[in-house]
Amino acid sequence: MSLTEARWINIRHNWSRRYPGRFRAGSAYVLGAVSLTLLWPVAIVLAPDSGLTRSYWHADDTIGEERVPTVDLAFIDEQNLPTRHYRVRWEGVWFSPRAESVDFLAGADDGVILRIDGETILERNPALGMHTTARAVELTPGPHRLEIEHWQAGGERSLNMQWAPSGGAADLLNPTRLFPADPGALGYWLHYAATQLPSLLLLIWATGPAVLVVLVVSRVLHRRVTTLSRDDIWRRLRAVLLPAALGPSQLLLVGPWTVHHTNRSEFLVGFWGLAPGWFWLLGLIVGTLSALGILLPSRWFPRYTAALFAVGVLLWVQGNLLLADYGLLDGGGLDLASHAWRSLPEAGLWIGVLVLTVVFASGVTRAAPMASGVLVALQIVVLLVPMNREAARGTTSGSTSGAETGWRHAFTNIATLTDAVNPAWRLPPPELYELSSTRNIIHIVLDTFPTHTFAEILDADRSVFDHNWSGFTFFADHLGAHRNTMLSMPAMFSGMPWRNETPFPEFLARHPSVFNVLGRQGYRLRSLNAYVRDIPGVDAALQYDIPFPYGDYRNYVDVTAARLLDLALFRHAPHALKPSVYDNGQWLLQRQIESRRGPEATADRPFGDTEFLREFADRMIPGEDAPVYIFLQIYTPHLPVITDADCTYAPTTANPETFANQARCALSAVQALLRRLRDLDLYDRSAIIVTSDHGVTLDLTAPEEEHPLRGIRTPAGVTLPNIEAYATPLLLVKPFAAQGPLHTSFAPTSIIDVPATLLDLADSPDSIGRGVSLLRIDPTASRRRTYAHARFAYPGPFFDILHEFAVNGRVTDRDAWSYFRSVFGPADDRAAQRREFSIGLVAAPSDTESQPDAHVYRTDDYAVFYASPENPHITFDVRRMPSITLAQTITVRIDGDIVDQRVLADNDWQTLSYPAKSRAANSPFTIELQIDPVWHDDSGKSWGLMLRGDI
Repeated sequence: MSLTEARWINIRHNWSRRYPGRFRAGSAYVLGAVSLTLLWPVAIVLAPDSGLTRSYWHADDTIGEERVPTVDLAFIDEQNLPTRHYRVRWEGVWFSPRAESVDFLAGADDGVILRIDGETILERNPALGMHTTARAVELTPGPHRLEIEHWQAGGERSLNMQWAPSGGAADLLNPTRLFPADPGALGYWLHYAATQLPSLLLLIWATGPAVLVVLVVSRVLHRRVTTLSRDDIWRRLRAVLLPAALGPSQLLLVGPWTVHHTNRSEFLVGFWGLAPGWFWLLGLIVGTLSALGILLPSRWFPRYTAALFAVGVLLWVQGNLLLADYGLLDGGGLDLASHAWRSLPEAGLWIGVLVLTVVFASGVTRAAPMASGVLVALQIVVLLVPMNREAARGTTSGSTSGAETGWRHAFTNIATLTDAVNPAWRLPPPELYELSSTRNIIHIVLDTFPTHTFAEILDADRSVFDHNWSGFTFFADHLGAHRNTMLSMPAMFSGMPWRNETPFPEFLARHPSVFNVLGRQGYRLRSLNAYVRDIPGVDAALQYDIPFPYGDYRNYVDVTAARLLDLALFRHAPHALKPSVYDNGQWLLQRQIESRRGPEATADRPFGDTEFLREFADRMIPGEDAPVYIFLQIYTPHLPVITDADCTYAPTTANPETFANQARCALSAVQALLRRLRDLDLYDRSAIIVTSDHGVTLDLTAPEEEHPLRGIRTPAGVTLPNIEAYATPLLLVKPFAAQGPLHTSFAPTSIIDVPATLLDLADSPDSIGRGVSLLRIDPTASRRRTYAHARFAYPGPFFDILHEFAVNGRVTDRDAWSYFRSVFGPADDRAAQRREFSIGLVAAPSDTESQPDAHVYRTDDYAVFYASPENPHITFDVRRMPSITLAQTITVRIDGDIVDQRVLADNDWQTLSYPAKSRAANSPFTIELQIDPVWHDDSGKSWGLMLRGDI
């Protein structure tokens, strides 16, 4: 016997004598683990073959037969097989280890039949319907003959075959249940062991070392705890518990709750439906921090408690007082770079507070428990009270104010929805897919699809569009109402554009929509997606919110919980840590979900919504004769760019080419719907409007230097090409029974014409708004249209200032555009408000001191200021810059109209005065000054002229 063996025997003998119970348990653990490990290869060798036999035919010729583990169509593309006019059959055995009730689900394009023991369980085809449906089946223990047959003629193909334990979540057919022949009970369990033992063995072998570590740590902790009296433990716990809870509660309770509560319209699951994904961490972290405090040496305990309190307070300050506007979470990326200056002062704040609390730890520790408890309690009260008030208001009035902000806006609360009207995650109801067999109006909104992008795609594929989009007219001179969805929708449905005169929620509720009118006309109403939920009349429609991400409930909850927690972490993290949380749009916790489930599981709306539209097209079926109006809003081609032209998930940098490819993906999904209408013989019986709510940033359309409106500056603070890019959404219309190649029209249309067009298509005698049916606009007619632009995308409930433009002619014509007016939101100090939004003016203090009766400014080559709307005259003084010797020309515009053009040839002040007619206080006069030439100082900065007046 070797020395090593002797030592091992001696150790084992000592352990068995000193710890007989632990020795027996350890021996049983090792014996069981080894036995199961040896059983695994035996099960692999003896287990019967699994899977089903798959046969594939094309035009009645058998192309292949093979054993497969699953039922899907991926093999067609993988093996480059024909994708039309084929049949596939899967045959084998479904083995039930016990008596059970099983839900089988099936859906397909074109058809599928599921048979069990020779009985047809489910059948889907164009005549019966192709969307997924389910049936519960009672199965006895043992084998059951399983046959699945799927066939495809033309058009799109799809197959959805799933199962679920009674009342459970649906999933693909379980490979452990599928066999080519009866495996017998022993064969089934051998196969089950061969497939399931690897994960079980990994868990078993990891458990032993983990238990040993826990025992060692427990022994050390036990020794430490036994040195403390019960009074010491209780005293320390009371001192450390609430400070330990303050910080984690900001990140795991208050922060997520605040984000969820202020953006409820973005969530299809309530807060407590999402919180279980992380809420257990709160107890674990607080317990760990508290236990660590109890076990620390006495000299460190006060400093530790003070530091916990300081971190909690700093997280509260960071998430409530140091918030910054990082931009919109709309796929275009957050602006972290311009806030980089925050890192240094915030780091100084954190270090300074932590140092001070540790230095004065004794006093801080005495106050920390009470202060922590009060701060947490106040936050919970502040959160609960508004919720209860809104719930009561929703119960009594039944009205809500919708908001598009969601998490796409950097934590700005515009409006909230009550619990009673919160959207909820659900499967689409079957009646959603039922069209009228006689008359359908289909209204599709492709979010952020500009006219310019469609025109380029059309030029490249004209023959394809002439064939696939027959009967459509493309309105190439279409004008929107606003730069975002929330404000554009009222104009699209009521014909009334909001112009900042009344609070937006009040305006929204005031004007009836096409839903009201078509509902009275007997139309069955359908609304898909959430952005029109607060439009009057939509409550009478069958509504469905497309989940984001698109998929099953479990995936939605997991991804949404990670997203909510990411936003809370971003909100409360100091700026230096925000880039790590944001991770260039990948987000810290969502990236973990993506790594486990694949990138499609967390894909943004442009991917999931096009998938839904294709599925919707596949499932459409003819129904009753009553007419149907369907509104579908698809969040494509909106940023971020995550698909290619074939709708394959392919995240990439946004530029005009990649954005156009995502736009092609959106159009291909619409084309799938058009093909389906033809297959159902409903194309001529359907009127179709394909439009967008607004355009897109100029960076994704055309270079500004090549734009026909280049060089024109505006009071909105951006050049006219940037405004035109947002102001020109897509619009195509196909009336009932329209035929022929796609036609392009340059009729002067506006988004406010869409409701009149919908009602014209419906032959409705009612009219709403002030638009005109697109079918009745003379392409050669002259027409004045308006568009409004704001610096920020969302009001709350007013914009500080809204800029309105008039277009009289083509939207690409420089002479057609003119500035119309400015509409300010409410303010206590109107004069200060007007000064705040001036452009190109720099106060000249030294000149003002020498002229105490007036403010003196230096202008740039372009300047904008606002004059009081109550004054009968607009008066101000101008002169040349002292350093310029050339004559200067000044062009004066008031509300977009040129009222004067002067030459300043000397350095004397000249008084300019123009008569004005007083008007509402929220609409001051807008004065634009264009100066040429300008003077450049030594630093290269340009200066226009001197301006004096009460500005």
